[in-house]
Amino acid sequence: MRVYDKHKKNSTKTEWSAVGKLLTVNSQKNLEIDDQKLIKIIMILTKFEGSRLEAIFRKISEDEPVATKLEFGEWLRKNQHDHRLNDARFNQVSDRKIHKILETWQYSGDSAITPQIFTHWMVSDECGVAISAQRMKLDVASMREPINRYFIDSSHNTYCSGNQLVYAIGHCSADVEMYRQALLCGCRCVELDVWDNRDKDGDPVITHGPTAVMGMNEICLREVCEAIKECAFKTTPYPLILSIENHLGRRQQEKMVQIFHHVFGDLLLTGPLPDYPLYAREASGDVKYPSPEDLKFKILIKAKKKRFEKQESRSREDSSIDLQGSSIDLTEDEAIENERFNELTEEQKAAQMLQLPEESSCSELSEIINYMQAFESSRGVSTAVNLENAAQDTVPCIVSADENTVWNCLRGNSVEKVQNLNKSKIMRIYPKASRIYSTNYNPMIHWLTGAQMVALNIQTNCPNIQLNYAMFERNGGCGFVRKPDWLRMRDVQLKPHLSIPFTIAYTVEVEIIAAYFLSAMDSEKYRRRSTVSVRLFDVPDQISKEDISSPSISTSTKFEASCRRRTREETSFVTNYERHVYSFDKVMLNDLSFIQFNVHNESGSVFAQRILHIDTMNNGYRFVTLRTPSNQCAGPACLLVRFDLFMHSDRKNLHDHKQMYNPHAFEKESDKWERRFSNPFADLDGFDGNEFLLVEGTRRGSVEIPPTTPTTPTKPMSFGKELLEKIAFWKKK
Repeated sequence: MRVYDKHKKNSTKTEWSAVGKLLTVNSQKNLEIDDQKLIKIIMILTKFEGSRLEAIFRKISEDEPVATKLEFGEWLRKNQHDHRLNDARFNQVSDRKIHKILETWQYSGDSAITPQIFTHWMVSDECGVAISAQRMKLDVASMREPINRYFIDSSHNTYCSGNQLVYAIGHCSADVEMYRQALLCGCRCVELDVWDNRDKDGDPVITHGPTAVMGMNEICLREVCEAIKECAFKTTPYPLILSIENHLGRRQQEKMVQIFHHVFGDLLLTGPLPDYPLYAREASGDVKYPSPEDLKFKILIKAKKKRFEKQESRSREDSSIDLQGSSIDLTEDEAIENERFNELTEEQKAAQMLQLPEESSCSELSEIINYMQAFESSRGVSTAVNLENAAQDTVPCIVSADENTVWNCLRGNSVEKVQNLNKSKIMRIYPKASRIYSTNYNPMIHWLTGAQMVALNIQTNCPNIQLNYAMFERNGGCGFVRKPDWLRMRDVQLKPHLSIPFTIAYTVEVEIIAAYFLSAMDSEKYRRRSTVSVRLFDVPDQISKEDISSPSISTSTKFEASCRRRTREETSFVTNYERHVYSFDKVMLNDLSFIQFNVHNESGSVFAQRILHIDTMNNGYRFVTLRTPSNQCAGPACLLVRFDLFMHSDRKNLHDHKQMYNPHAFEKESDKWERRFSNPFADLDGFDGNEFLLVEGTRRGSVEIPPTTPTTPTKPMSFGKELLEKIAFWKKK
């Protein structure tokens, strides 16, 4: 109705006149539009006649005005079904199911599939969306494994609503509202940096301290706890972890514990569960963690438990890499940020890079720390030794390390230490200290090593935080995603780019056909032309034997699809793109791979995006609902995309792969060849030499398949005649 009110002044235009006839009452009133009327409006505004969508329908109906239900069913089973699935468990859509769906849409009286029914089918949530709703639902049965076998949605410096320092260009402040927003988005681990109140009788405060150096404002711990209690379990019932960075004196620690008890009450887990002791029964270090299902509606405290002697001040983690001495290549943005960081005063640099010594936990605080005990690394030993010591610890602990840790281990050929740790304990990764502008690192490499908590700056809208959103949309958005088998099993080691066990490589083909209602998003950002880029997040290309020291290299191949506007923005809501098919060959991590769509305006800036998890994508022609850079739904703006996902096969395995991929079609093809040789001069009706054709993978990456020019169909020559012509040709030779 907003769109109509904006454009109804153009009532002389044919489409707006037709829309006006369907809207028989004043548009300002709260008008209820039924589905069938809405489909008619969509067909008018998107100019169905002559569109790419109509071309698909014409192919189904063989250029007839309507298609039979039999033709439509065959098209669905051939083009819209995911052939990776086992047909015995995931039945293809039957004619009866099609009839039942049309009945619910009140099309039961139609004996054929009209363009309106086809459009309704394509734009419906049940049939036309790019993501399988069934695979996105919460799987309660999968939530009964130990909590260290899950990826956990985590936030870094949750209180921060802008930059990390007030001296950095831009906004910088602490805000209680950030905790509400993080929890409502499904975050299950938030950070609290607690400092002494200047008023000795006051409550502890949260800030990026010390305040005199960092310049950030302070917020009250009690207010933060009340906000956490308010929103902790509105989105998900599974446990919430409070990561405490403790800079409190003893009296203030006691006040903090009192606040926790008073505000959280029974929600606070103050002791171990009966079946899960805090110490391993054997000396092997195998700690038994409770499952997220066991910890439902519980708040856990992550902090140091009183069992270590007081440590001296140490850098942001002993396992992190000194930025100045690192050979890691920086991206352009990171290089600029590094230059600005070097412009800070020595006092500011020291406060940011050097973590002030955390106070020893008082007895009251230690009593409420159970399964999330912070591990303290030893000074003067290597990262690998610290990781090994943590893996052998006999208590449930969390190892915190900055983003450079994994790259340091890759360079030192000790990445298996990280993997072993993440299979027995919990690891939390956070941004390096030089990210004073709250930029984010790519979480992909840390997920590949099994790190459970990959903490990001949620206040920064960037592709890396969008990737994190896409990761945790699965499993009902509960904030917990079970790790793949090869990251949970002790006897399996991951060698990225060389050996990934228990995985079947896929080939993913993507064709961007058109965009709908882009101009309805924001007319200031969208100016008649747009470009769509497609990007694959898979095994980072730099993880190889030759190069393991460049985490800033793009982790995927990016392709630009040039566009062509057919009509002016003021009169049309459709953008048709030139036909190109992009093929991402040999996608190794089907359960940890993502496809990103970015829609750019004429100036090149991204004004709409969407990241899809490959394992949840549907095959065929699908509508991808777009989102804003801040991950807000931008519907009705969407992309019409054709997906084709199938198992990758090398040349030497293609014959066997064909037979396993579809044994019935393979047997049928073999029978036809036998009939040909038994009677070579017979004209076999219905034979198509390309009936069973698989795209053969040649290399990893993306291959652009150019559009083919359609040719006039001719009757195929019989096999016998073709054979005689070839014999005559070679005799002549």
